[in-house]
Amino acid sequence: MVKRGPNTPAGKANSSQNALKHGLRSDAPVIPGFEDHGDWDRHRADILAAIAPEGALETAHATRIAKLIWRLDGVPRWETAMMTHSLDAVGDDLVPAFRYGKALGIKQTEQEKLDAIVRLADRRQLPSSEDMEKIMRYEGHLHRQLHQTIHELEALQARRKGDRPSPLARLDVMQSPV
Repeated sequence: MVKRGPNTPAGKANSSQNALKHGLRSDAPVIPGFEDHGDWDRHRADILAAIAPEGALETAHATRIAKLIWRLDGVPRWETAMMTHSLDAVGDDLVPAFRYGKALGIKQTEQEKLDAIVRLADRRQLPSSEDMEKIMRYEGHLHRQLHQTIHELEALQARRKGDRPSPLARLDVMQSPV
């Protein structure tokens, strides 16, 4: 049997941070170098104050809600970073085409080169369809988790207060804007 992955403690510690590339699949609420721990602490404190959990289980649910909201707020930043990266690579992507044209004896003016760059940049104003699908899938996943956790917390709080518990099943119907 072939063992894959890091073998040393340092390698294992390093690979444990792989999910921090964009933060969408990370368990850590704050991405070092991109987000501020102070902002996270304030966000978490505000959510906990608004929910007013009692006990460890309600606090765990409230903390999870804070994390999910924090992660949902990060999705647009990731989308923007993807678009910026795509736009930054326009010049590099055109260099081989310009060299190929030059090798074939095709002469291009600087204006034609600029026009080609503008056309390619215009096509990259949005992330690729694959990246957009990934963004929408993560955002939808986080949204469903958030609403499920809120529902579970509401049921816990209702039981604690002696209220009639929330129904086990809830149907949320969302309609597209007209």
